[in-house]
Amino acid sequence: MAGFAVTPAERLPEWLPFRSPLQGHHPPNPSVKTLPRLVCFLLSPLAVFSAEPPWRELFNGRDLTGWKIVGAHPKAHAAVENGEMVGHMVRGTPEHTFFCTEEKFGDFILEVDAFQTGGFNTGILFRCIDTPAAASVRLHGYQVKIDPSPTRRWTGGIFDDYGKNWLWLQTLEHDERARTAYKFNEWVRFRVEAIGRSLKVWVNGTPTAHLIHDKYTRGYVAFKIHSFAATGNPAQERNLIRFRNVRVITENPASFAQPMDLPAREADPAQKILPKP
Repeated sequence: MAGFAVTPAERLPEWLPFRSPLQGHHPPNPSVKTLPRLVCFLLSPLAVFSAEPPWRELFNGRDLTGWKIVGAHPKAHAAVENGEMVGHMVRGTPEHTFFCTEEKFGDFILEVDAFQTGGFNTGILFRCIDTPAAASVRLHGYQVKIDPSPTRRWTGGIFDDYGKNWLWLQTLEHDERARTAYKFNEWVRFRVEAIGRSLKVWVNGTPTAHLIHDKYTRGYVAFKIHSFAATGNPAQERNLIRFRNVRVITENPASFAQPMDLPAREADPAQKILPKP
C-alpha cells in the first residue's frame, strides 16, 4: 500500500491489546495483562447475587435417617409413608410426640410442605432444646403454629411452646392477609428464616410473622404430634399431619434472606401465659 503512512495521532493507545502491523513490534504492555483481572473483579458481585441458594435436603423421602422420634412412652404414630413423614394422634399418649432432627441449627432458612387433615393440632418447632426428665414434654422451643381452628386461623404465628404452658409471641389477630394464607386440606409451603434475633415466617409465600426474640438461639427442628387423652374421641385418630420437601440453608443464610413487608416487632406484651388444655 504505497503512499500510506500512519501518523502518531492515529496510533492505537498503548493499553489496547491489538497492535497494527504497520506500527511494528512492541513488547507486551503489562497493563494488558491486568485487564481480564479488572473485568473479573468488577463482575464478581454479579456472581454472588446470581449464586444458587445452597439448599440441603433434611428428609430423604425413604426413611428417618437424620431424624429421631422424641416423646414419652407410649408415643403417637410417626412414620415414613409414601415418601412423606406422616403422624397422627393416638389415645393415651401423655406427651407430644415429635419428628426431630438429630442436627442442631443456629442461623438457618427452612422450607417444608405440610398437609393437615381434620382438626389436627400441630406445628413446626425450631431452635428447640432438650428438657429435664421432670418436664412435661421432651422439647421446648419456638413453634410456628399450624392452627386447626377454621375461625381463629393463626397458622404462621409464633409461640413459645414449653409443655403444660405456652405463650404467644406474635399472633395473626390483626392481619387478615396472613390469616387467609393457609388452606385446609391442601399442601402448604412454609418458610422460616431464623437469623440472629430476627425470626420470619411465610405461609404460601405470604408473610405471617416477623418477630425479634432471643430466648432460643440454637436447637433442633421438629414437627409436633399433639398428646391425646385416653378418653379422647377415637375418630380424631384418623386426622393426619404430613410433611415433605424438607430443606435447609445453613451456609451464610443471611445472604439468601428474603425481604419482608411486615415490620419487625418484639413479643406482644398483651399476650399471657396460657395453660395446656
